[in-house]
Formats: sequence, structure tokens, C-alpha cells
Amino acid sequence: MKRRALISLALITLAGIATPATSTAAPKLKRCDIGANKAFRCGHIKVPAVRGLPSLGKQKIGFAVRPRGDLSRPSKGAIVFVEGGPGYAATNFDSIKAMGAVFAPFLKRHELIAIDQRGTGRSEALLCGELQRGRVPAYKALKACAKKLGPGYQGYTTAESAADVEAVRKAIGLPKSRMILYGDSYGTYLGQSYAARYGDRLKALILSSAYPGNDPFWRTLYPAATNALRLACRRFPECRGDALGRFKRTLRRVGVSSGFTGNILSYLVGDAANYAPDGYRRLNSAVSAYLAGKPRRLRGLSDPGPPGSGPTRYFSEGMYAAVVCNDYPVVWNRASSVPERRRQFRRAIAGFRPSNLFAPIPKATWMRDPASDIDACITWPSPTDQMEPPIPVGQKMPGDLRTLVLAGEFDAITSVKEGRQVKRRFPRGRLFVVPNRGHVSELYYPFKSRATGRIRRFMKNLD
Repeated sequence: MKRRALISLALITLAGIATPATSTAAPKLKRCDIGANKAFRCGHIKVPAVRGLPSLGKQKIGFAVRPRGDLSRPSKGAIVFVEGGPGYAATNFDSIKAMGAVFAPFLKRHELIAIDQRGTGRSEALLCGELQRGRVPAYKALKACAKKLGPGYQGYTTAESAADVEAVRKAIGLPKSRMILYGDSYGTYLGQSYAARYGDRLKALILSSAYPGNDPFWRTLYPAATNALRLACRRFPECRGDALGRFKRTLRRVGVSSGFTGNILSYLVGDAANYAPDGYRRLNSAVSAYLAGKPRRLRGLSDPGPPGSGPTRYFSEGMYAAVVCNDYPVVWNRASSVPERRRQFRRAIAGFRPSNLFAPIPKATWMRDPASDIDACITWPSPTDQMEPPIPVGQKMPGDLRTLVLAGEFDAITSVKEGRQVKRRFPRGRLFVVPNRGHVSELYYPFKSRATGRIRRFMKNLD
């Protein structure tokens, strides 16, 4: 009973400092099983669905707290985890278990807090059925999702999620400059959004596989993936010769505009990067087999499987679509009509240089393929005055914020080049290129990736 009381107190006074008196009661936290190795306590708060439009009601923001192991001494701050996607929940069992492993040496004196972004997990996971099931054309599913959301679509933005993180910080009584914010993939964009607005609340920032959000054409995606394919061939002794040449010959033989090629491209820039370098080793092997007259391995490797994205609470396609379409850069004017957007898109394709960047895939084919996703949001509703950009225009990042940016050597989804771009935004930023790994490797390989050691070194130096 005494320990239970200590834990309850620790959750309200995370850094050993009493919560300031407010008119809002602290959220109630209850023991919850989120599939992690240690017990967490879950709670939620309510925030405006769209700040500035109170008539649209409230949005639930759920979170889970792992108390520090040593309650006899003050906290050194809370490690706050936000997930990527957008659409994944931070309280997913596999994500939070990996975070517990990565930060294990520090959890005696630090709380670990996972916040589910609005529209994910415990924060009212957004279900757009047609998108989630994946059984109708994407443009029809996207239109149906926007219709379902109505004016509420304005609330699914990175700026709103940053304000949600700040609302949770206040609600649980975490003092300023006591938060160590970790974000991966899209979570790095959210982390930058939070730092730009509330940088003085942060003790430090960790951005793993960082996304700069500044190129509607995703120019680094295909070149980074093909370079990783070539690099993987150099790393594995069973691979010989010109790996990239073999890959391009395969695409030409399959047909550069075929559905099979689309599947290959999706694997190249998706799963291969997530499970790099082994994903690229497998692709090299499957390509060699295909050219030798054995297509089965390549077809099996690139097969997207049955349609649909599984449980919405684990990953929300609706949340993904809403945030990407609201926030990510596009090549058309969002204020234009849909027919005019299409004309602007065609002009942008015609003027794109260099024309052979995606060879042997024609640039128009690449830009309309689901693997690139460039034209996915062309029918999404226009932004309103209530919607803020992810990073305020002209806003600089805090000059004294200690920031670690990690980029996988084999990562195509968020490349090393993009990691360098993000690092340059932070005067005290440091970039670590994780050798022989791909996208967010500490989540996939917490005990093997050198990202884990670099994060722990960064944490140790904070103290």
C-alpha cells in the first residue's frame, strides 16, 4: 500500500515538484496492460477537436506512464515518446517494448511516457473504413474519409498534435525543461513542430529517421533506395556484379508501368528500408533469380498481401491520410479546385528535372504510383484559417536545445541527406549515421542497432 501511494504521488509530481494549482483536475491514471514488460498506468485528457472552433467538440488524448524505478530520489525528467506513420500509436506493444529496451539504463530516474497522437490508439483511433480495408480505389476511399470527417478534418494536423503533447505535459505536472522528447519517422516532424512552439519546455530532443517536410516530390526516396540496393550487394559476399544494373533490367523486363513493377517499387522503398540491410539483400537475390528465369521469389517478396491495414487501433489509415493531406508539401495550390490542381500537377511533372531521376521508370509513372504517393491528396479539402503549418513560417528552433538526429545508412524512407537537413535546423544538433541499418533501426533491432548505444550516450551526457 505504501509503494502504491508513492507511485500515485510520483505520477502527479513527476520531477519531485508539486503540480501548480489549476482549475483542471489532474487526469486519473489506472494500471493498464499495453503488452510491455513493465506495468504502465494509463490516462487521458480532453482537448478541443479543433482549437478555435469549440462547436466541433472535444478530442480524447490517451497516454501511458511507466513510473521511474527509484521513487526515493527525485526524477531526472520524463522521456516522452511519440510514434510515426502518421497513424501508429505510441502505446502499441511492439513500439513501447522497444522504447523500454532502448532507454532501460535510465528508467530508474526517468519516467517513460507514451502519448498516442489524436486519431491513433487510445486517442480515439480514426476509422475511415474504405481506407482501412483497402478494397476500393484510393481516391474514392480518400473522398469518403473527408466526407466522414466533415469540418473535423481541420483537427488532424501536426500543429494540433504538438499542442496536444503540451496539454498532456501540463495535465500531468511535468515542469518546464524536464521533458526529453523522442520521435521516430513522422514523430520527428511532430517533434520539430513541438520544439518550434514550446522549445523552452524541453530538456532535450531525439529525432530518429528525421523528416524535413520540404519536398513534395520526395526526390531522395528512389535514389536513396537504389543506392542502398547497390550498397547491400557490396556488403554481402554472395552478391556479385552490378546490382543496380540487374534491378533496372528486371524492371524493363517486367514492364515499367505494370502492377508487378509497382509492387517491386513499394517493397524497394518500404519493407526493404525498414529491415535493412537484409531487406535489400533479399531483393538482390530475388532479382538475380528472376533474370535467371525463376520469378517466384521476386513475386513472393514483393507481394503486398491481402488488402487492408488491420486493426485501426494499431494503425489508422484515416489518420495517415488526414495528416499527410493537411500538412505534407504538395505540388499544386491547395486553394485551387480539384480540376485546376490536376492541371497544376501535370505542369509540375512536365517541368520536373532531371527527367531521368527515376530511370528506368518514367517520371510521370513514378509520380502517379502508390509507391511515391505524390498525387494521393489531390482531392482533399482545402486548408482553412484554423489550420497552422507544422512549423510556423520563419520560426527558428531553440538555439540551446540539445538535439540528437539519427539517420540509417540504408534508409530510403527518410534518407541521410534529409537527416542532415533537419540537423542544420538545430544550432546544438548532432547527427549520427547508423551504420548498416535502415529506418528507425532501434525499434526493429533495439539490441543490435548502434543507434541504441548512441541514444544512451546522448542520455548519459544530459546528466
